[in-house]
Amino acid sequence: MLSVTSEYVSIGCNSTTQAAAWSSTGLVAFGADKFVAIYNPLDPSNQGIKETLPGHSGRVICVDFIERGYDTNPDQLAIVSGSADNTAKIWKLHNGQWINSATLTGSTGAVETIATLNVERVQGDKDLIVTGSADGTIRIWERTVQDGASDQVECVQTINCGNKYPMSLALAYLPGSSTPVIASGHTDKVINIYVYQQEQKAFEKVYSLQGHDNWVRSLAFTTYTGSFADNEVNQTHTLRKGDLILASGSQDRYIRIWKISPTEAISSTSPSASIDQQPQDVHDLKQALKEIAEDDAQLSTKAHMIQVEQGQGQKKAYTIMFEALLMGHDDWVFSVSWARPVRDGQGYDQPLRLISASSDKSMMIWSPDAASGVWVNDVRMGDIGGNAALGFCGAMFSPDGKHALSYGANGSFHLWKESDLNRWSPQVTISGHFRSVEQVAWDPKSRYLVSVSLDQTTRLYAPWQRTVGDRQISTWHEMGRPQVHGYDLKCLAFTDKWQFVSGADEKVLRLFDAPQACVVSLAELTANDELQQETASRPLGANLPALGLSNKAVFETDIQAMTDADENHTTMQSYAHASATPTALVDTMVQPPFEEHLIQHTLWPEMEKLYGHLYEVMCVDASHDGRVIATACKAASPEHAIVRLFETKTWKELDQKVAAHTLTVTRVRFSHNDQWLLTVSRDRLWSLSRRLEQDGAPQYDLVAKNKAHARIIWDASWSHDDRLFATGSRDKTVKIWQQPAQQDLTSPEWACVATLKCTEAVTALDFAPALKDGRYLLAVGLENGQLQLWAGPSESADAWEMVCSVDPRLCHAGVVRSLAWRITKDKLQLASGGEDHSVRILNVE
Repeated sequence: MLSVTSEYVSIGCNSTTQAAAWSSTGLVAFGADKFVAIYNPLDPSNQGIKETLPGHSGRVICVDFIERGYDTNPDQLAIVSGSADNTAKIWKLHNGQWINSATLTGSTGAVETIATLNVERVQGDKDLIVTGSADGTIRIWERTVQDGASDQVECVQTINCGNKYPMSLALAYLPGSSTPVIASGHTDKVINIYVYQQEQKAFEKVYSLQGHDNWVRSLAFTTYTGSFADNEVNQTHTLRKGDLILASGSQDRYIRIWKISPTEAISSTSPSASIDQQPQDVHDLKQALKEIAEDDAQLSTKAHMIQVEQGQGQKKAYTIMFEALLMGHDDWVFSVSWARPVRDGQGYDQPLRLISASSDKSMMIWSPDAASGVWVNDVRMGDIGGNAALGFCGAMFSPDGKHALSYGANGSFHLWKESDLNRWSPQVTISGHFRSVEQVAWDPKSRYLVSVSLDQTTRLYAPWQRTVGDRQISTWHEMGRPQVHGYDLKCLAFTDKWQFVSGADEKVLRLFDAPQACVVSLAELTANDELQQETASRPLGANLPALGLSNKAVFETDIQAMTDADENHTTMQSYAHASATPTALVDTMVQPPFEEHLIQHTLWPEMEKLYGHLYEVMCVDASHDGRVIATACKAASPEHAIVRLFETKTWKELDQKVAAHTLTVTRVRFSHNDQWLLTVSRDRLWSLSRRLEQDGAPQYDLVAKNKAHARIIWDASWSHDDRLFATGSRDKTVKIWQQPAQQDLTSPEWACVATLKCTEAVTALDFAPALKDGRYLLAVGLENGQLQLWAGPSESADAWEMVCSVDPRLCHAGVVRSLAWRITKDKLQLASGGEDHSVRILNVE
């Protein structure tokens, strides 16, 4: 039997406010399309994504950890994820694997936000989970651990918010008690406070905090431990030990800090407490601020009293006050998060550090000034200028507070490390596509992998080889982004080991050539010195003009001119504000690039444009000798369903076209000896064209076509020796075709020798580049994301069998769009790209 293991997974984070969470054990869980992905940012070997958990049928919107206290036993750690499929799921470790232990059902809208308790010690043996849904309800759940593999979850209360949808939630204990309090931010701009009342055995709304004038996108509770200024002489701040602090971030660009403080107990017989029956300090503060209009919610520092039933007729009183207004962001604030408490002797010390993420492309760290108590912005990180699409969606601190992790609207992660106080430097982290991956392809020498996606980028992956201590470590990373486009990319093909052509929805094909900076950096990072010999005469790098889509080559002479004109660089037509700087283009990378570097400094120069198609380009392939490119576009009639051929010597279209189909051609594949061009189409036909040389120029003549399947044919592949080809169709079959025996190899006669029946529509195929145990090996990708490996000889039709159905945890969660094999020294590797935004590399041994 074949053994299949995961080598690498690349996938972007969903661009929602609560899409990621960092646990006390160091693990990060984040929503990645329909997956919950597990990742350890501080792993010394930079292994990247550990695994992706399939289970949701819709996009994962929010993720949080269930922890039993600050010192959570890793075995007790659980993940809760909310999805657009109207459910939330709980995941926990069982026998070393993350499993789905319970599903929270009942919502009639997407689960948009989740809150769990983050306290020193959770009371009782039940975990409290609060979910907010797009159906306008807040649901409170109790989770009870049943055994290692399953949990019991019960919905104990549903709070109906009407048409004011909950956008954010936070959960904590009231100061000095085990009474839960919920804060919820809504689309009506207010923050509602719900407190658990013992007599009713339910949460009741006790107050609405007003002040924000746009949606409240994020809420976070923490408990003040008195570390900031315990000195009674210092009365410049109003926080007292034990106060519960709430931070709220809103689309009005502001962050507000609120505090909930305990006050004297009130018996059930006492009259309703008035604001004047408050602690002296609150009373004095109220008097001092009398001149502020009480109805001015923007600046009101009025203390509001709430009462909580403690049982036995006892009530406890708390005051809620507005504490501070944090101004600094220039655009929507999406996320606020507190640093975690750190162990201090016998107890815990809560650092008053808040990190916020905004769509103004920045993250900020806030803390109160020790002398005045005024909240100030200590650090600003992120992109100043730049072209990081829509800024940051979320940010969080590591368990020890020494690292910060954020994720952007383009699915990318950014990791920062604090070296000295408030001095932060970027670190290597993960990245990935954030829309469907349409095709993956190895370069002709199988040294690196390139993918294209509907997120309008082309990405390059390679292994980072290095020695750490006495260990050799090899981990895969995104090493370059050759193309950042304005159209959705659909296909690519290599014409040379450093040259590829890509097609997009813009009807034009573009040819890219690797710059010196990329080749030298890959040689350094992959520890392959042979690559250094392939840099001659290459441009140094590429720049994207301010108002263009074409990457312009930059040569050594340009670098000098750019440097000389640096004072007035904005006047240079090829030097956009977000472009690569002159020095960055000549630097050799010593580690995988950060997101900012990928966007600006790893572009490949565009060498040619190929015109001719009238509709969106659907597929492209290049002959193995690099002389011919075949390409087809979307078509609803025979005149547009032609395959156009381009000669690479002149980059001109050949007069001859392959006209075999009536609808869109979905795949074109050259045989390895370039004698045949195979095309498959939505019209259920495959066609074969044979190569001829005419006046020194190659041409392909149509010699055969066959109505092979009952539904669309999505993909086709040639065996490594060109004796077979396979076609895969929506009719859930793969057909293997072979020339009849005793025939000349140039004969156009091909017969179906085997039909492989699959459980779902077949969407991707690829033959392995060598025989495995004397048999052909064919990888098959299905519409439901499943990957299968089939093996069989060429002689016997009935001897084909499925030798491996890949573990669903290693497969895709949507349509498999593309498969590509490579052979390394000791193993076969299969790369796949899918509609679930992921690029995967599997080891097959």
